[in-house]
Amino acid sequence: LVHAQDKGKIIFMTPAAYSLAFAPVLFASASGLFEKEGVQTQVEAGRGAAQSIQLVAAKQAQAGRTGGANYMVARVNNNAPVIAFATIAQRSPFAIISAKSAPIEKPEDVIGKVIGMQSAGGSMEATLDLMLMRANIPGDKLRRERVADSAASYGMIESKRVDAFLGNTSSAIRLLAQNYPVTTLKMDDGIPGQVYVADEAILAANPEPYIAFTRAVHKGIQQLAAMDEASLRKAIELMGAKFSIPGVNNMPVALADLRANMDLWSVGGNFKNALRCDPKHWTDAEALLRKAEIVKGAAKPLYVGSVWERAVA
Repeated sequence: LVHAQDKGKIIFMTPAAYSLAFAPVLFASASGLFEKEGVQTQVEAGRGAAQSIQLVAAKQAQAGRTGGANYMVARVNNNAPVIAFATIAQRSPFAIISAKSAPIEKPEDVIGKVIGMQSAGGSMEATLDLMLMRANIPGDKLRRERVADSAASYGMIESKRVDAFLGNTSSAIRLLAQNYPVTTLKMDDGIPGQVYVADEAILAANPEPYIAFTRAVHKGIQQLAAMDEASLRKAIELMGAKFSIPGVNNMPVALADLRANMDLWSVGGNFKNALRCDPKHWTDAEALLRKAEIVKGAAKPLYVGSVWERAVA
């Protein structure tokens, strides 16, 4: 096996426990793509989208995955010294999960309802607020309750404590795969869903590890996108052997989970532009966040496009 010259080391933080939502980095790690590109990458499971930014800002991690809106607020409002170098989920990975018997199928359906969410002020709630704003629905037209983002939260719908809850793609898929009678509404709020961030000064001074990292993740995405079902099963087993990922032993659910997440990586169904920060998407997103008064402060560059261009083009 020929290894590229050593491009350095990256500790990469996921925003939550290991899951197939993070397959791009988990697969690149488990299949040896990072080694082939010469970048030693250690993937660590984090505790929340805010923590990813904090650890990168504190130079305890070299890169991390976080929510697009969270990141823009951290960078513009709070002057966090981090910058995005890739967009992994082009759209929000979040959904409103409700009962088929009382479904929430469009933004207007939340009016007068009780909606459960993991944490106040987190990226899920920001996504909900933006979706409501785009639909011209005042945020006080619904009640908000704290619930966990897990398949178990369906019990709160059954006991009528909430009408629906906010969950990520994986929670929604698990419920559907276990034959729970649920309806899911994908929340598209117009903001890049999930991004990879680095310390701005470190990235500018030494982009090579980030280019190698991005090239490896991009190659992994191309490989996963081209796989048939048998190969995807092998890829899931490979990731599950290296990382402790809940639910990977239930292969039908794991496959559905991975496919639903892959959909978020594509740009209009095409994986060639995976990881790219699309300028128009970002400009529109910033305008929307400023209109909502979520982002306030002097304008500054929100992403570095050159890493993707040098890694992929």
